[in-house]
Amino acid sequence: MNDTPSRKHLVLLGTGRANVHVLKGLATRGTGGVNVTLAAPYPYYIDEALLPGHLAGECGLQDCHLPLDALVEASGVTFIPAHVLGLDPSARRVQLSSGDALPYDVLSIDVGPAQERDAIEAHMPGARRNALFTHPREAFLQLWPQLQALASERALQIAVIGSGLAGAELALAVASALTAPHGSRVTLVTDGQPLLHEAPPALQRRALARLKAMNITVLPDRCVALDGRELQLQSGATLLCDAPLLALGLTPPAWLQASGLALHDDGHPVINERLQSDSHRQVFIVPDSAPPEVGPVLDANLATALYGGSFKKAPAAPRLRLMNAGERHAIATWGPLGLEGREVWQWKSRRDRKQLADLLGLWRP
Repeated sequence: MNDTPSRKHLVLLGTGRANVHVLKGLATRGTGGVNVTLAAPYPYYIDEALLPGHLAGECGLQDCHLPLDALVEASGVTFIPAHVLGLDPSARRVQLSSGDALPYDVLSIDVGPAQERDAIEAHMPGARRNALFTHPREAFLQLWPQLQALASERALQIAVIGSGLAGAELALAVASALTAPHGSRVTLVTDGQPLLHEAPPALQRRALARLKAMNITVLPDRCVALDGRELQLQSGATLLCDAPLLALGLTPPAWLQASGLALHDDGHPVINERLQSDSHRQVFIVPDSAPPEVGPVLDANLATALYGGSFKKAPAAPRLRLMNAGERHAIATWGPLGLEGREVWQWKSRRDRKQLADLLGLWRP
């Protein structure tokens, strides 16, 4: 890497969709005399929209888990395969597990949520030893075939723990993939929260009906311990369980929360409409809830921070909500309106694939 002081340094942390869009822009127009470094544990992009379909057996791993080697090479970016250990925004430096201490002029963070295992273990003893964590995604995808193989041998009692959209989608995908041939059963434990409590009512109603249609039991209870054979619930009940899957506890990574950036009470960074940290404007952060359209805005605003110009406002989350509901079934809601079924799944699948193809230039009709 060229560390010439006269050249500015842009550092990209993570291979989330928005950062991948930045790579695509760099591959198209060049780096413009700026040193650019990408740091991420793996040179892959995992598409969250297509992932439930892969788990449900509706598409292959290659459809949602895509190598970025060619794009990184075309962009002229230096790639460092490493985890982030720390961020010092005052010194403008990132410490990596590779031993690199990267200085930056502008920083883009698009790493996705984390499951902080120590915190989860503290309120759910036994989770670290007995549960299958859904993050990091690379580790989860490596372990998923083992669960499939076990379900092909005998019936399993599977518990998905989580109250959000990810938990509901995961439960439906698991039921689609693992119920046959031996009749494995899936229970969704909502961690004491109403299911999809932050989603529009139309999506809540249709999701609950779909879970019922797929014979998934929904328990509005909290898991307080796991021992490898059963879940201990806050109500005092126990739930037999061969495989607990954790789809909760998603937070910003510990290194980000400890960085000194301005945070909300829930630990999420405070960012403005330009995606900048409220306390350190040279740091750009992509929130977990950001729509796909945020990529071009991030790309433009990073260029503005480096070269000057006018910043753009990040798009708000769209009113359209989409949910993969298993067995080639999907739900779409717009405010109080909703549609669902196989035709919706076909439309969603083509939409997701087209967006992915536009991002990576891999569209195959």
